[in-house]
Amino acid sequence: MSSENRSSLTSFPTWMLFISFSCLIALSTTSITVLSRSTESKHSSLLPDVRVFFGNVDSSGIKHNIFNPPIIARYVRLHPTHYSIRSTLRMELMGCDLNSCNMALGMESKAISDAQITASSHLSNVFATWSPSQARLHLQGRTNAWRPRANNRKEWLQVDFQKTMRVTGITTQGVKSLLTSMYVKEFLISSSQDGHNWTLLLQNGKVKIFQGNQDSFTPVVNALEPPLFTRFLRIHPQSWAHHIALRLELLGCEAQQQY
Repeated sequence: MSSENRSSLTSFPTWMLFISFSCLIALSTTSITVLSRSTESKHSSLLPDVRVFFGNVDSSGIKHNIFNPPIIARYVRLHPTHYSIRSTLRMELMGCDLNSCNMALGMESKAISDAQITASSHLSNVFATWSPSQARLHLQGRTNAWRPRANNRKEWLQVDFQKTMRVTGITTQGVKSLLTSMYVKEFLISSSQDGHNWTLLLQNGKVKIFQGNQDSFTPVVNALEPPLFTRFLRIHPQSWAHHIALRLELLGCEAQQQY
């Protein structure tokens, strides 16, 4: 399987920032320039057009400066350009780790309700019902996964987030029932904003096939790079062991997350 599909959702921290200043008593810094560096290399760059930010006008107030667009960097340097008496500075940087948008969105915890999970079909008989709402990571019980009525590539499982979310990954898991291991080996992902018009996820102009599970119990994480901004998401099983059976968690954060 490709390392790209199985890639970790964590990497070396890179941050998105804005900044506030507070000065020491009787001293103030009235303007600064900002230098950023994204990696450990020695290459640094000033913000476009060498932007000068206004600092404090007294020794006790706090001055906020917002970077729009945000700075994406590992290192940030401040260069005082004008000051009163001496250049003295206290500051705080505000932002977020770019890799922090990988929270569980609620399949396992049931923050995503049963009504938000639907499917093309589900298997039901006098012995058991394998409904879409059972497609929850690590769910326990006699029937603890989604299974469609038929094993074919036309089946799908759908999640409605009820608003646009930034989806950065998916964790899938199979199930074992009556000594039979069942899991999805490969799957496709499609997305929609209205629940009617769907777009399959592509890679290099071709439909992307995600590598799924190799057994019935080990969770497998697939990263979505770049992230998928969508309200509705569907998983389309393409190959499977014995029968299509799926438990999952979706990873990401709110699309309009405030920093």
